[in-house]
Amino acid sequence: MSGASSIGAFPQTPQAASKRGPARASASASTTSRSSSLPVAPQQGTSASNSAPVIPLHILDAPTQRLYAFGFYAALFAWKFYDWAQLVEEDTESFWLFLKWIAIDCAFLFGLPELRIPWLELSQPFVIVAFFFHALFDWLLMFNIGFPWQAWFLGFVKVFYDRELAISEHNVKMSSILHNSSLIMGRQIINILPEGSAVLNPELHPFCLGGDRKTVALPMFFNATIPVEVELLRTDLETNQQESIKLTRAQIRDIERKAKRESQEGVQTVVQFDYPVKKPGVYQLGRVLDEYKLEVQRRTPQTFVVPCPKAWVGPSVAQGRCVGDLSDLSLQVEGTPPLKIKYSRTINGKDHSFHFQSLQPEGFTSPLNALRSATLIGLDDEDISWARPQRVPVGLNESMHASGEWQYSVDEVQDGFGNLVKYETSADDPDGKPKPKHLVQNFKVKERPQVRLEGCDLRRPLKVARGDSKELPVRFSIAGQTPDVTAHTLTLQFSPIDTLTESGDHGEEVTTLTHNARNARDRPSISAPGLYTLKSVSAGSCEGEVQEPSSCLLLNPLEPTVTLRSEEIPDTCAGNSIGLRVDMDLIGTPPFIVRYDVISNGERRSERVNIPGLRYQMDLIPRVAGHHKYIFTHIGDDIYKKGRRLTGNEYVLEQDVKPAAAALIQHSTGKVSSCLGDEVTTDILLLGDAPFTLEWEIIHDGKRKQHKVTDIQGNTYQIKTKPLTQGGEYTLGLTSVQDKRGCRNFLQEELKISVRRQSPRAAFGQIEGKRKVLAVEGSTVKLPVRLTGEGPWKVFYANVDDGPADNPKILERTVRNDNGFIDVKARGTYMITDIWDNQCHGVVDSKASRFEVDWYPRPQMSVVLSHGVTQADGGFVVEDVCEGDISGFEVALHGTPPYTVEYEVRHHPLQGSSSLSKRKFDATLSKETIQADTAKAGTYTYKFTALEDHLYSSDRNFKPLVVKQKVNRKPAASFVKPGQTFKYCKSEQDNEDGIPVTLTGVPPFALEIEIKHQSAAVPEIYRTPTINSNSYEIHIPRHQLRLGTQQIRIRDVRDGSGCHSMAELGGPAVQVQLFEAPTIYPLETRTDYCVGERISYTLSGTAPFEVWYTFDGAERKARSPTTSFRRVAEAPGEFTITTIADRASECRAPVNIAKTIHPMPAVRMSHGRNSRVDIHEGGEVEILFEFWGTPPFEFSYTRSTNARKGQKSQVLETRHDVSHEHTKVVRASLEGTYEVVAIKDKYCAFSTQGAEVGKDKTKGQKLIKY
Repeated sequence: MSGASSIGAFPQTPQAASKRGPARASASASTTSRSSSLPVAPQQGTSASNSAPVIPLHILDAPTQRLYAFGFYAALFAWKFYDWAQLVEEDTESFWLFLKWIAIDCAFLFGLPELRIPWLELSQPFVIVAFFFHALFDWLLMFNIGFPWQAWFLGFVKVFYDRELAISEHNVKMSSILHNSSLIMGRQIINILPEGSAVLNPELHPFCLGGDRKTVALPMFFNATIPVEVELLRTDLETNQQESIKLTRAQIRDIERKAKRESQEGVQTVVQFDYPVKKPGVYQLGRVLDEYKLEVQRRTPQTFVVPCPKAWVGPSVAQGRCVGDLSDLSLQVEGTPPLKIKYSRTINGKDHSFHFQSLQPEGFTSPLNALRSATLIGLDDEDISWARPQRVPVGLNESMHASGEWQYSVDEVQDGFGNLVKYETSADDPDGKPKPKHLVQNFKVKERPQVRLEGCDLRRPLKVARGDSKELPVRFSIAGQTPDVTAHTLTLQFSPIDTLTESGDHGEEVTTLTHNARNARDRPSISAPGLYTLKSVSAGSCEGEVQEPSSCLLLNPLEPTVTLRSEEIPDTCAGNSIGLRVDMDLIGTPPFIVRYDVISNGERRSERVNIPGLRYQMDLIPRVAGHHKYIFTHIGDDIYKKGRRLTGNEYVLEQDVKPAAAALIQHSTGKVSSCLGDEVTTDILLLGDAPFTLEWEIIHDGKRKQHKVTDIQGNTYQIKTKPLTQGGEYTLGLTSVQDKRGCRNFLQEELKISVRRQSPRAAFGQIEGKRKVLAVEGSTVKLPVRLTGEGPWKVFYANVDDGPADNPKILERTVRNDNGFIDVKARGTYMITDIWDNQCHGVVDSKASRFEVDWYPRPQMSVVLSHGVTQADGGFVVEDVCEGDISGFEVALHGTPPYTVEYEVRHHPLQGSSSLSKRKFDATLSKETIQADTAKAGTYTYKFTALEDHLYSSDRNFKPLVVKQKVNRKPAASFVKPGQTFKYCKSEQDNEDGIPVTLTGVPPFALEIEIKHQSAAVPEIYRTPTINSNSYEIHIPRHQLRLGTQQIRIRDVRDGSGCHSMAELGGPAVQVQLFEAPTIYPLETRTDYCVGERISYTLSGTAPFEVWYTFDGAERKARSPTTSFRRVAEAPGEFTITTIADRASECRAPVNIAKTIHPMPAVRMSHGRNSRVDIHEGGEVEILFEFWGTPPFEFSYTRSTNARKGQKSQVLETRHDVSHEHTKVVRASLEGTYEVVAIKDKYCAFSTQGAEVGKDKTKGQKLIKY
């Protein structure tokens, strides 16, 4: 206790207690250690270090830290009130100052606990609450929201910050001058009982809540009244219970502020206030009291705030549909009936909109069915159950007639009050978001498949071999899909062949078959005989249509069989057998194929015969004598393609024959082609016993020529015709043959001989009507040839210009087209010497046997001799130019354009080594201009090394062209000290220094100087006289300089060689400053001022300035650090400025600017007293005005609301009047407080409403003249 008392009267700081805390903790820890062997964790020390102040107490103790924190907080408040005072002075608001002070308060309040100053370790909830109140206080200040002590505080601030420099060179208080209450005195108060009205939602707009509309604003209108209490009545739609709602004080103040603002801006007295509503119901205006606690007239129509109508698609259904299905869709609409809904149906991108109106539940009645929304005032009924939201389903059950993408979408819904809710589409939404899923129902409508049979019906059954299968010829089709993606399912009915009825229909035994096809080409395979009928088809979820024919009969025909009968064929001459005649009787489905093997003299071969019918006869006549055996092995028909094997002796035939004499032409085709005039030979095979006698004939043009040869000992003979000199068709026919038996046999062997009617011919064709062509040297030329005959042809030709003329070299070329080409690569005259086609020798057309080939000339180039271009030894010379000038020369080109020219440019500088560059250009004209290179001084040599045109590339034998030109160096000029500043006076002075420059080049020189003043848009040009040396000082005449700073640049320099150079933009420059004696100008041209006004001047020159002036005969001196000079006129008198000087010119300029300061005018109303008069409506009051000053007088007075307890008076109107006398009487009949706010005489004006002294205007008031 003694230690605690020694601290003093102040309470102990928390930190001091914490310092002694560890000692006690250690003592307790030692006690604990005696009873436990476990060590104690160092928790106490950690907490002590964390709670220590950021600024240690040995550096700054706790009371001092608290004092500094409080001082900083007070400084912030002083700064904040200073900003607020500035806003009040300017009568403005500042959102940015509000944000600034919120940030400063946040940083201070949340940062103060982090310093951990004892007793200022604020808790987090306290800091948050304190920050909220500071933010509210900042809002009140920075938005200039009025509060009762505002005027007192402003007056307090003005005591310290309301001083300005006056003519007497000492500070004066502006408020003591501007707010002189003795200038305007007196007021007149007139009381009249006001009448006003209030109405809720007079235009009866519909309102709804829901969705994005969380609140709605109900408009209230107050006419000629300021309410102090407003009551609303709300009736709940569901329970029909009524509740009373009163506007809060803040809302009442908001109405009051709006009413005052309206009265300030004009005579309008209707105030609108939007009351936010968050609950649906029926709202009516209850009791409304004005500022006199009297009830205000009101109309009480009902305003219905209902839940917003809504609609959705539901319940959800399957999206898959088939063509012809019903949509079976339901739309749910909820809201106050009668409802309207608009939805759209989109089919494959084509949109159609539909409406449903007057949607309401059955038996529902509503006054809205008979009244429009504009007459809702008639709905004041106690029963409001009809306004409750109802849910009405809307069924959409329409046939989906088209395939593709269907979409039903809800677009908008409207309730009976006219509340409209629109649902934006993805096209209307700026973000491109699709509609919510509950507003859209999509369907994918598929085409229905169709199926029928092709090539099979009851009249045309399918036939298949027994044991084999066959595809049922089903034709499947579905619109809009390819056969590869049309998976489907077929259902068939099958009845065996022996169970069919007499009419051919299905019997009692019927089997149902199902086939799942992958595509339209996948058909069911059937093998059992019977009747197959298509019953149904489905693709996906769509049932299809079965078209006719839909039934097919499948049969298994009998297997093929054959019966053979044979007889010998006797020789009519010798009487012996020459073969067998076989008769066949067949059973099966024609046509038949019968296969048999023939064994003749030990050799075996296979034969076949096609039989179109059920009976057939064939002759087996061998050509060679001996024993012959015929074994029939297989038989097949149109159904049994594989055939059936024949076994048994009845299918084996044998015979021994000795055939009659015969002759055969040994030729594979029986046709021979021959050239005109050639002989034709053919070999004949003789059958029988030698010797033979052979007869034949040759038929041509209807004429027969017989030939006969006898005693042929061998079995072969060659017939050779005479030369066939006539073209056309010949027939060589064998007529008869006879062997040693003497039997003459008739022959039918023939050989067709086709003889050419013409010999092949050859000739050169034409190119562009001539047998002469020009081509690029070394290229391949195709010479056209025209050939007749049968290809391919062998063409023999020669170049008569190559080699000796009497014995040129013959070349051979094979041409496969009758309009072919011969490729040649050499120039000369080509001649066709001979021609063969694939068989015959031909002739050459002597008139078209030659063709000339020549080359295009190669390109050439030359230099055009023109002005400035001369020819010299070894090339051409172009006249000298200056560095950077434009120069060039022309070259002439000969050949076939376009041309490509390559050349070299070698530069020999004045100093250093030369450089070489290669260039290239293309040209289309016969002349081309070569742009000379003049970028650097020196000698340029242009050497043209290659030339190409459209036909020829560069020739190695091209002779180069050489062109030379000399480029002179440009002169140069520069400032000796670039960037230096030169100062001059307006008037020229002796011994002024010039601007030194250095020049390089060939004298004499001429300079062009650019003068750019900082305030001028276009620079001026100064040209120097002739300069004969390489150094010079520039003296610019004064008439080309302006006051202030200007940049001087060298724009152009020209030397004796005729060359000149332009300075680069932004190059080196010097500054020239031209000064003039300082001057002073009044900001206003008037000479009469009033007491309290500011007399302002602007100064020209370089600050600071010194100003000498006289006031009422006394001379004074003032100093101005800026270019502005302002003084407050604190007393009447004569004010004259006599002299001015600045720092730069150091000269005093005499002036004589005189101003007259007049005293302020004064006015008194009602003899300077506060007069109160109560009158009835229509009465009048005479108001007396008395004036002091210089007539005429202009004055403004206001009519304000009469002051009430706890309320501030508001200005209702401001009037303006003129008096040429010192008194004036005005009559008034309107209620209010009348006060003079502004007075003006001939020279001066005064206002109590913040008007500026000496200016004929008021701030925040509207003048009404009458």
